[in-house]
Amino acid sequence: MYGGAIVSNDEHIFPEWFSPAAGIASKVYEAVVEMRNARFDRGVGIRSVDRPVISVGNIVAGGTGKSPMVRWVAEWALAGDVLPLIALRGYRSHQGKSDEAMEHQAALPNAKIAVGANRFATISAAVAGDPSIRVVIMDDGFQHRALARNLDLVLIDATCSRLDGKLLPLGWLREPVKNLSRASGVIVTHAQQIDHELDKKIHALHGRSALAWCDHFWDGLDVRTVDGTKIVQANESLRGRRLSVWAGIARPEAFINQLKTFGAEIVHVASLGDHARYGSTAVARLTQAAHAAGAMAIATTGKDLVKISGDMDKMSLPLIIPRLRVKFCAGEDAFRGLLEKCVSRR
Repeated sequence: MYGGAIVSNDEHIFPEWFSPAAGIASKVYEAVVEMRNARFDRGVGIRSVDRPVISVGNIVAGGTGKSPMVRWVAEWALAGDVLPLIALRGYRSHQGKSDEAMEHQAALPNAKIAVGANRFATISAAVAGDPSIRVVIMDDGFQHRALARNLDLVLIDATCSRLDGKLLPLGWLREPVKNLSRASGVIVTHAQQIDHELDKKIHALHGRSALAWCDHFWDGLDVRTVDGTKIVQANESLRGRRLSVWAGIARPEAFINQLKTFGAEIVHVASLGDHARYGSTAVARLTQAAHAAGAMAIATTGKDLVKISGDMDKMSLPLIIPRLRVKFCAGEDAFRGLLEKCVSRR
């Protein structure tokens, strides 16, 4: 058995006894969101930067695979000699740095990264400092309507779409699902094939079918041994390994299930929230708990790695980090075509 909290797939964030209060708060939240959207629909308060902007966002709270998709788009740009700037809000920074920004920079050393709540000011300053930047990729930008975008992408998780759910804080929706109609395109993630029932829902709300369908797969494992050696192993090397899981992400259960798929035995799960912070004391404590559970290694994510790498001396177990990649099962060519048009407008 393992200990630790697993994020639920339930449609409600809070327990049922809290539903009346959450329902009232949800109605107030909806009114505020729609008032704000009405203002942006009139074009009030929207500013443009002197570069094409591609927004990658979602309509629900929690993970839908934005970070891997942002990296896929950035890799597409770099492959075409187009220098991308990845712009993030910088939610829950670690030691003055955004964990997502550090993860992007580690995975994409040739891309530019800009972090700041005021996206317009942050992006404008970055472009002024490096005119060779040719496209902006806005991470988590669907609700950030103060910045104009040329391509507005929304990701929906095929395994947990929540399109029939409620608005925050009663449910997980950031805004009414009818607002999918303003997206340039919907991309379904965690999909191994087209789900025609889900596509019908998307078509009814968005006005057309999903642009593309894709899944996230593990392209091998990066392993950091206790002596600091870095090696690459196949996913199948997880079979029979007793693991402690450190996953400060929105849906750690998906990460855990994938480990189990490759035969790993989960003996301990650290209780971590999304964007979890660490530090030397926490790393030492979690390592001790992993040892006590009989773990042979620690499985973690790229987002977590950048926050614990400075405290590797406190660890006495190998680290296993899956190489996460995006693989399309439908719509890749259409998606690439939209990206080409967006960048060529410049």
